[in-house]
Amino acid sequence: MPTLVSFLDRLNRLTTRWAGHAATLLLAAMLAVMIVHVVYRYALGDSFGWTEELSRYMMVWMAFLYFPAAHKKGLNVSLDLCTEWFRGSRPWQLLQLLIEAAILAALVWCIQLGFDRIERGATTQSLALGIPMAQVYYVLPLSFALTALCSLERLLRAAHALISPQAAAGDQDPDHRQAEA
Repeated sequence: MPTLVSFLDRLNRLTTRWAGHAATLLLAAMLAVMIVHVVYRYALGDSFGWTEELSRYMMVWMAFLYFPAAHKKGLNVSLDLCTEWFRGSRPWQLLQLLIEAAILAALVWCIQLGFDRIERGATTQSLALGIPMAQVYYVLPLSFALTALCSLERLLRAAHALISPQAAAGDQDPDHRQAEA
């Protein structure tokens, strides 16, 4: 199992880095589009109809591309207050394993929903840009698949920690340790 976890760790680091760079570029492009929109609207008294729609789609892509990295580092919203007092114990490890299994199952379901959304969006055009909505929805299965890989890594780490606590103590996800610090 440590070999598979190590492979997933390397793969997830690569994919989350790529997705983060792409999301950062989208943020910069979104800022540029909005600046052009503001200049044209207030300085020239005219505006483009497509800038708001394009910015919205860029923001959606940016958020979904950052999602896998946030999940890998454990930065997503969670309720730690109730479990903090028994952190590190066997029941806590089992709870983490069950939670991660539920998250992975939900992500697999969301991948299918993303493909369904793409299929429905193939026949619909966006109003201002005139592009098929399927192009906007491509990010859904991509993001959920990348996040599912991160979830699988976290699930395997949790299972390994539950099975062999001594060996797993040094095998904790470096990103998760950094997020806790």
